[in-house]
Amino acid sequence: MGFGADSMLVDESVRRLVGAPDQLVSVDRLIRDEGPGRGAPVLVVRNPSGISFEVLLDRALDLGWADAPGLPLAWRSARGPVASSRYEPHGAGWTRTFGGGLLSTCGLASTGAPSTVDGTHHGLHGRVGHIPAENVRWGLVDDDGAPAVEITGDVVEASLGGPSLRLWRRIVASVERPELRVEDLVTNDGFVPAGHMYRHHLNLGHPLVGRGTVVTGTVEPFAERDRPGKRGLPWTLDIAEGPAPEAVVYCRPFPGPTACVLVTAPDGRAVEIEQATDGWPLLVLWRDPTPGVNVLGVEPSTSRDGGRAQAEQDDEVVVLEPGESRAYRTVVRVVE
Repeated sequence: MGFGADSMLVDESVRRLVGAPDQLVSVDRLIRDEGPGRGAPVLVVRNPSGISFEVLLDRALDLGWADAPGLPLAWRSARGPVASSRYEPHGAGWTRTFGGGLLSTCGLASTGAPSTVDGTHHGLHGRVGHIPAENVRWGLVDDDGAPAVEITGDVVEASLGGPSLRLWRRIVASVERPELRVEDLVTNDGFVPAGHMYRHHLNLGHPLVGRGTVVTGTVEPFAERDRPGKRGLPWTLDIAEGPAPEAVVYCRPFPGPTACVLVTAPDGRAVEIEQATDGWPLLVLWRDPTPGVNVLGVEPSTSRDGGRAQAEQDDEVVVLEPGESRAYRTVVRVVE
């Protein structure tokens, strides 16, 4: 399904040269028809001058495959695409349906390790990333004077007698340059306070990530999850010769409205990930150098990896009052 010839104002000089704006950029709604992903609906955004990507409609409007001109961006797990109906919510079952992709959303009530609090089990990284989106719309819009693809929708995480949290997501992708941003608003739709944890799990892979890739940023590492001390930045990545432990580094943004992480490949190509610090107080860097994996996670987050129970002890759970909202923004851009 295209945008239609009158979906946005296009300069007349360009309009005379095309049959419709979606000659230059398009969005198609498709259904996967093979393997564990069968039945999953996706939006495929073809955006030759910007970032092209998949939007996973049954998984909170997450981003699957993504590339910029000449540069694959998103890491993909050995499992590949899996429909949300196959989700295993207990323990670490999340990993069995984790296909990778540019963005996997974690939350809304818990992120990090599985735990049980007051009789409620919170599986690894929470439930929201396996909830289908509602009220999905897309079109071409004017974004600060430049054309962009806009996709919006709602994702509701609720249970009978439990908290009701709503995620409203807006994805905006420039059609003139390789840049997209994800703007999220999480609201407590219930009538009692609700605990909230959240993370954007951005997954980068080869050829951007490999031996000699350098990670820098306007963040300060302060601890590692699995070993004492802390790893500093710049961080030069390597590839292990065999199975290797993960490295998880916790960082705090420098003072300011935004913080950025720059991932630069040995050939000079680079991607910058920017987080708005009014929503994201932390950044988690996750690295698995194992052959056949080779992934770097850049993860704006409200907490560390301990899970809901540990976050309550560490005062890292956000409490949203009835009707209260919290906004988050993450930008991905390819830089020269």
